[in-house]
Amino acid sequence: MATTPGSHISSHGGGSQNIQTGDGPQYNNNDKGHQFNHNNFYGTNMKDPVYDEAARLQKEKEDCLRSLSYQNIDARKIDISSAHPTTCNWLFNTEQFQQWCQRIDLSSHNGVLWIKGNPGTGKSTLMKHTLQYCEEKLFEKSIVAAHFFNARGDGFEQTPIGMLRSLVYQIILKESSTYERLIPLFRDKRQKHTEWAWREPELQNFLLLETQHCPKPLVLFVDALDECSESHVRSLVRFLEDLSVKAKVTLNICLSSRHYPNISMEKHLELVIETTSEHDKDIIKYAGDKLTKIDEQIKTEVLQKASGVFMWVVLVIEMLNRAYDEGQLEAMHQLIQEVPSDLDEVFLTLLSKDNPKKQETLFMLQFVLFAEQLLKPEELYFAALAEMKVHMRPWDRAKITRDDIRRRITHSSRGLVETLGQTSSAEVMNV
Repeated sequence: MATTPGSHISSHGGGSQNIQTGDGPQYNNNDKGHQFNHNNFYGTNMKDPVYDEAARLQKEKEDCLRSLSYQNIDARKIDISSAHPTTCNWLFNTEQFQQWCQRIDLSSHNGVLWIKGNPGTGKSTLMKHTLQYCEEKLFEKSIVAAHFFNARGDGFEQTPIGMLRSLVYQIILKESSTYERLIPLFRDKRQKHTEWAWREPELQNFLLLETQHCPKPLVLFVDALDECSESHVRSLVRFLEDLSVKAKVTLNICLSSRHYPNISMEKHLELVIETTSEHDKDIIKYAGDKLTKIDEQIKTEVLQKASGVFMWVVLVIEMLNRAYDEGQLEAMHQLIQEVPSDLDEVFLTLLSKDNPKKQETLFMLQFVLFAEQLLKPEELYFAALAEMKVHMRPWDRAKITRDDIRRRITHSSRGLVETLGQTSSAEVMNV
């Protein structure tokens, strides 16, 4: 038996002898059987092909998901205000919603529910509340995906390609067979191009195919269609209509938009928020909970002048509470009489009436509206101080906290600039 220099081999018994020539213990076999050396069995260079392939496939899936994702993909949904307690539940008892979720008389609506409302009626809050309800209680065994358009967001947040990437991203996360059907497209694109991005037609075609093959029911939510350009809205509605007509799997689609632009879809269920009495009850509930001074007459007057516009109620109640805090109880009834019922006029009143910081208010609104990118609250705060020529010292975070900054922005903008948590940004209130 050949040996390597410096090694001593002895074999006792009938088993085969394997030699340990490197560092590590030598396991001698003194009986029948096999001799294993340490490096061959436990060696640091050992590679498990099954493990390597699993790691490669996992990285490929992460790369595929990353190719669909984009900055702030979920930001709008997260930043939308949650429904006030016990409000918005009325929707689930309406005839339109029951027809939609139970797919009653399906041939007349193809599983599409379209919620419409005037600016400021609370469409996005209602959509977010409905999405949560459907995910948790109604469609637990379905694949639920949602996109919330945002006209003030980046390019993907306000275009059809952003919606398609968002919906496909959510679906492949929840259904492995859908991912398996997408991955050949991903591999082909990555192999052919060093730099590439998903294109609108290929993701449209993929979603159309998924409505033929997906093993689970699909439920899609698309909020604020009107926050695309009109040409985008029209093509988007045509595509969603194609999905509903050609689907061979159970497909439910819930849309929301303002009344304008007026775009027709041949078959769908329609619900108009401001015409429902239950929406008025939500306004009364909100007013009763938020008004510092409970006054039945004021609540009634608020409802009458609101015309179903929830945003109007939010702004006017803030004005009423400010009057109460300043001890102007007699002015509260007068304020209700004087405040305009038109939402634009309410904004004008907020900006001009009894506003000692009018210049700072206007600067904040202009700075946010004309900024090329989303602003952090700190950026807006210090820009406003510089504009107002306020003497500034280096920022001491212990003395001026982020809560202090948010309060200053809310007060100076008269509540028209919101500081949003998900994006850590300051934005003009969405109506």
